[in-house]
Amino acid sequence: MLDAAIGLYAEAGWAGFSYEALARRSGVGKAGLYARWKSREALLRRTLEARWLAPARIDTGSLRGDLLALAGQIFGVLTSDHAGVARWMPADAVRHPEVEAALTPYREATVSQGRAIVRRAIARGEIAPSVNPGLLMDLVVGGVTNHVSTTPRRLRAAMIAKSERFSADLVDAVLRGVGAGEPISPASS
Repeated sequence: MLDAAIGLYAEAGWAGFSYEALARRSGVGKAGLYARWKSREALLRRTLEARWLAPARIDTGSLRGDLLALAGQIFGVLTSDHAGVARWMPADAVRHPEVEAALTPYREATVSQGRAIVRRAIARGEIAPSVNPGLLMDLVVGGVTNHVSTTPRRLRAAMIAKSERFSADLVDAVLRGVGAGEPISPASS
């Protein structure tokens, strides 16, 4: 059912994200949908939690591994059949206050989970405590998002085929920028 929900939202956005359309697509009766989710907003949030970005599932034990996994997740969702979600979310949040209210907890949790990746690396001593978790996440997430969104359609297949190499190059550049792998002296912490 959540697969059907993410597909529906990716295609139609909030305006087409109805219990009736979801019932048709998923084969689950409307009564069953209403019984499980009291509002479309709650259903949308649960759908995103289950089928969109989930940095909380990432913990490889190293910052590089975690950032590569995150970059892979982002590439995955932005190049999937459900990539339309990335276009609908910001537009629907502006147009529909109920969507903004539903998406805010999801977005805040996702940002917090991403920053937790950096905080774990700081706790392990991989990077200095002065590294800004939000900035590091913006560099990786923004780098992948920009790469996917600006690649011309005719080059999309090649971009996807090279996504692991791009991710590794991006992550390594970011890590060099924050001094990962360099000894952290007591004076710098």
